[in-house]
Amino acid sequence: MLRGCVLASLLLLAPGAEAAGPFGKIVVGNWTGGAYTNDATGAFSHCAVNAGYRNGTRMFTSITADFKWLIGFAHPNWKLKPGSSLNLQLVFDRTSRIDVRAEARSPTLLAIAMPADSQLIGAFRQGHRLELVANDQRLTFALTSTREMLPALVECARQSASLRGPVNPAARANPTAPQTEAERQDRAEKRAVLEKTRDLIRARMLTCIGREGGPMLATDEKAEVVAKAAMIFCKADVDALAQAIIEIREHDGARPVDREAVRRAATQSVQDVVVAQIVKSRGEMLNRRNQQPATPSRSGEKAI
Repeated sequence: MLRGCVLASLLLLAPGAEAAGPFGKIVVGNWTGGAYTNDATGAFSHCAVNAGYRNGTRMFTSITADFKWLIGFAHPNWKLKPGSSLNLQLVFDRTSRIDVRAEARSPTLLAIAMPADSQLIGAFRQGHRLELVANDQRLTFALTSTREMLPALVECARQSASLRGPVNPAARANPTAPQTEAERQDRAEKRAVLEKTRDLIRARMLTCIGREGGPMLATDEKAEVVAKAAMIFCKADVDALAQAIIEIREHDGARPVDREAVRRAATQSVQDVVVAQIVKSRGEMLNRRNQQPATPSRSGEKAI
């Protein structure tokens, strides 16, 4: 029963409520956990660990696929309203007091964002004692091995980037579990970053293809041949664009992503765009040649 409660809380620390795992095992001091994947897509979601305390509370720490940190607290007797927010204080070593806003992920679980460059994660890493203060309630935790645990989570996230888990058909059919406004905003921000990355890669790729394919425009080779040749020279950028498209599809999570199919479709789409551009450029070159004025005859020569 305890293991089921722990697993449920670990999954609720994911970007979405549906996740599978753990895959592998993390053991650092009194912290244990592993890697988790998105139920709807099978893509890596997050790494998380937890530790139990005598006061009946369990503390959780997780890092998502895009390296965002969360710290969580769960107690079986709490009766929280999922989606609500609470203003709390975290006191480290009785000297450093940090105000935080916690989100109720379930009736028994609170989650707090912990930005990588924040005072909070620094105190969590370096501290020895943590007090969670909520109104008149105060819970105390010994921060054992956090200095070693946080790097272990980062390494887990790096090694699990290509992890693929099972896809749950039910989760795929209904991937949109209720989300808080903060979760929706996080997803929108992440998608905007992914789209900007995709556009930058596409621009870099087209510049490369234009540079490599330009000298071949004046040849008699077919446009498809020129396009394929230029894409070979710019293969790294073509592959990067396909990967960016895959990441956007997986982020949307509407259905599982067949990575190879997406890669083939993206590559073919690039080739089609390049071929069209080559045909257009050759047409413009021909028009410029036809519009050039005839060379005037030299003095004394008769026109034929």
